Amino acid sequence: MKSYTDIYNHYRKNVYPCAEKEYSWYKQADNLRYAVKKAFLSRNEKGEVEDHQARYGIPKCLCLAAKIALEHFDTQCISDFDNFNSIYEFVQGVRNKVEGFGELANYDVALRISQYLGIEVHEVYLHRGTREGFCALRLNIKNRRIVPVEKFPEPFNQLSGDHLENLLCIYKKVLDDPSAEFPKNCIRRKTNSSCINKNCCIC
Repeated sequence: MKSYTDIYNHYRKNVYPCAEKEYSWYKQADNLRYAVKKAFLSRNEKGEVEDHQARYGIPKCLCLAAKIALEHFDTQCISDFDNFNSIYEFVQGVRNKVEGFGELANYDVALRISQYLGIEVHEVYLHRGTREGFCALRLNIKNRRIVPVEKFPEPFNQLSGDHLENLLCIYKKVLDDPSAEFPKNCIRRKTNSSCINKNCCIC
């Protein structure tokens, strides 16, 4: 039977370093405008669409989303990007105009922009697999879409919100059944991203 500490330690050893490596790519930008463009286009350093965006069938809308995002960005104040929630709302404003750009993409793009700015996430946004992992914890918090990290049990509350979101999604089966095996591939699998035009360019 796996304890919360076992799950936490497994995440820290097997997933945390890879997630930080992915973050480091999005921290590399000459300015915030370019960081926004890079976040929306959702391409890793190999030029491949990130697996979340490829897996859920939205690659074709990424270029349009990036174009609209830059138009919005040019009317924003830098102070509008001083915390994760305001960045999330900025991305959501773009999402509302792009069919197929969903809740998970909203979170992922906001997180990439936040990583560039060095903004830490202090809440967990519940969506898809993350919500399943949260339910497996059986916490007495109902009808919540955003849950502060401090509401989670030890040692999970030692993680930032983005890493805890990751843990809840990846380890949802183990959280629900402590006798289950740890996931063999803790990093979300890659999928074929050839359906998006790699020459897509937005100035």
